Amino acid sequence: MKEKSTKLRLAMLIAIALTSGAMARDAVVGRESGSAIRARVVDLVNDARSKARRCGSERFAAAPPLGVSRKLDEAAAGHARSMARKNFFDHRGRDGSQPRDRVLRTGYEFRLTGENIALGPESAEEVVAGWLASPGHCANIMEPRFREIGVGLATGRGRGKIYWVQNFGAPRTG
Repeated sequence: MKEKSTKLRLAMLIAIALTSGAMARDAVVGRESGSAIRARVVDLVNDARSKARRCGSERFAAAPPLGVSRKLDEAAAGHARSMARKNFFDHRGRDGSQPRDRVLRTGYEFRLTGENIALGPESAEEVVAGWLASPGHCANIMEPRFREIGVGLATGRGRGKIYWVQNFGAPRTG
């Protein structure tokens, strides 16, 4: 009986250690730098794009990886900060701007742009999983015409007030 109890405790400790290790690898807000979290979001998005998938009723083939755009990062970070500071959650900015307006303000010239936003997830893994589970957000991630991505996040007041923004772009070419 004592041997069973010892084995059970050992198994539980191993399970806890394995679970803790998996969670430690997640890019969690407050535990990792903002740049590490943004890079993890890009990695997760590119991993998702590397496989064919269904977004709701729409099927997508695998798509090429996205490159990071400093200007799209700037647009995403600005909107995330605005939502956090002004305590709102919407694609439309408090100044009336739409995603395309904020992208244009950075000087990014595009032929196509898109935006995903989220409120609450505490890690890169959680936010990307949520976007992939939502047909419209998933379709933005899988859109093969997009070539670049920018990611922003900001923390508002209160628990669960983490604002995430992804901007996607297909740059206008000469």
